[in-house]
Amino acid sequence: MMDMVSSTSSAWAESSSGSADLVLVTRPPAFGLPTACPACLPAYLYLRLAGARFDVHVTAVEPDSEDLPSVEYGENVGFASENGGVVEFLREEKIVDLDAGLNERERAELETCKAMMQSWVADASAYEVWMRDNSRQCKTVYFSELPWGLVQALDWKQRLAVMQRLEITPENTMTRTEELYKKASNAYSALSILLSDQKYFFNDRPTSLDALVLGHLLFHLRVPLEVSTLKEAILKYQNLVDYAEHWSKYLLGEEGNSIDSSFRPKTPHSSHASPPRQGPKERDNPEKERREKDIFFKKRAKYFVIAQVTAVLMYVVFAGYGVDDDGEDDGGDDDD
Repeated sequence: MMDMVSSTSSAWAESSSGSADLVLVTRPPAFGLPTACPACLPAYLYLRLAGARFDVHVTAVEPDSEDLPSVEYGENVGFASENGGVVEFLREEKIVDLDAGLNERERAELETCKAMMQSWVADASAYEVWMRDNSRQCKTVYFSELPWGLVQALDWKQRLAVMQRLEITPENTMTRTEELYKKASNAYSALSILLSDQKYFFNDRPTSLDALVLGHLLFHLRVPLEVSTLKEAILKYQNLVDYAEHWSKYLLGEEGNSIDSSFRPKTPHSSHASPPRQGPKERDNPEKERREKDIFFKKRAKYFVIAQVTAVLMYVVFAGYGVDDDGEDDGGDDDD
């Protein structure tokens, strides 16, 4: 299994057991996490909880892509932007399904909790990450390897898009922020009650909910955000904190191989045993196409700087006049 101690990109990506059929494509590591991307981390933890053998490919050339994380399995590829994301891809390809074996009541409860995580909690997390006060950490997560000009343009574009998606305006900033944090706090309370003093949320084995919750908790407990109302809310629930700390030792620390021996996930079969998916996302040579894609986007990043000069100037000029998102981001400080 992977060496979970090293913080370098190469160390996170190498597997001591050699090359694997399964490849997880994520954003770069940072802050002691194998990937600092709040969307990619749950996918990484899902595979670790499953005991799956996989390689990690780190990419920093598509910071605004909704396709990450993605999973490559032989000739088939699953993207986060697809219905169900990589978890559904892993299930459909019969690689691993952490939720197999749940009864109807447990499955209904799991889906309810996941919906809560992917709406209430995800919205509050996105707001907090893209606040101007957390700009330095946000840029480390998404734009660490891009030229300065492109970083400024993409940062401005993405923060504005997040605020628009969350329907935050200068007029409703305070009210909307309170609403976002209240819903997230209610979600933590429900999760704390469901978890109680158990090792997992359901029975004696991990599920996709464990990966989703652990990814969120570890991100907000590990990433040193300048302003973090969510971290303060998480710390109110000691069982959630203990749960995150316990599993971080096993999944991200020196004891990374000590997965619960009572859970035996399905071992991924060879790529030729799974019929290839039909459609535009099928690949004949994923490794070759991935390298070509990296080269293409690196070139695009180089020349895109010139095209974004106007956007950068607008960002610098209008930032001081509150046109970009002063009313959107800075309003979060009142609630912190």
